[in-house]
Amino acid sequence: MVEIKTQLTEMLGIRYPIICAPMFLVSYEELVVAAANAGALGTFPLPNYRTMDDLKKALTNIREQTDQPIGVNIHLSGKFPWKEQLTLCLDAGVSFFITSLGDPSLIIEDVHRSGGKVFADVINLRQGLRAREKGVDGLIAVGAGAGGHGGITSTMVLVPYLKQKTGLPIIAAGGISNGAQMLAAISIGACGVISGTQFIAAKEAGASDAYKKAVLESGPDDIVCTDRITGNRASWIGSSIEEIDSIPDPNIRRWLDLWSAGQSVAQIESIQSAGEIINRMISEYQTTFAEVGITITR
Repeated sequence: MVEIKTQLTEMLGIRYPIICAPMFLVSYEELVVAAANAGALGTFPLPNYRTMDDLKKALTNIREQTDQPIGVNIHLSGKFPWKEQLTLCLDAGVSFFITSLGDPSLIIEDVHRSGGKVFADVINLRQGLRAREKGVDGLIAVGAGAGGHGGITSTMVLVPYLKQKTGLPIIAAGGISNGAQMLAAISIGACGVISGTQFIAAKEAGASDAYKKAVLESGPDDIVCTDRITGNRASWIGSSIEEIDSIPDPNIRRWLDLWSAGQSVAQIESIQSAGEIINRMISEYQTTFAEVGITITR
């Protein structure tokens, strides 16, 4: 069985340095299990479950189907009952925590005591240095072109920049949906990649058929990065936000079909299972590695 060993795979005990991104209203148990059993790290955002009972049932369901490592995106801003969520996750053996809001130091001691790791989503050096001061184990460099909330710096620039300036392990995010892009990310210093957009179109994803169809039909020029939806820069499929300006009430906007996606829609042409996506990425990684074959002559 093929394995790709990096600092991330050694850290988490996974076969491939691929994280199936935690996507709001997309990543549920079925996708997490499929990604984990295929050798990647399956993750989900805790806000996908509105009550502690729902979260407990989801974790139980996942653990009945896989004993592989899994991760979550936890919000520490105070809007969610993160302490109760953390306890349930640790009890279920969650070993990887992504923080994007709030102070990661709030959970680090408990997570480390359970043998887990905490990585912070960051879009620039200022955020990276702040997260390092809080004691995180690594950073997720969310570059331009990423789905959801992302930065303005190219992933190819942000990854080595953060690695050099912080000295922490860096996971690359933004514009990664095939094995060649994964190889490029690892070549510039990433210990792994996080991929989301292509998994929106996975068979196991919780996205609607219309959302999946939009991902397949969109190109990179159809992705719009704007702060009009959430107040922060985020990437969306343009056709899904065309009417947003005509609806000033943010409470009504929440009920619209707003479809987040990144520029890597460029490489997504069919609906596949999560396992097929991961296996394809690994095959492309190996093929690209063999084909590069650079020779230096003097």
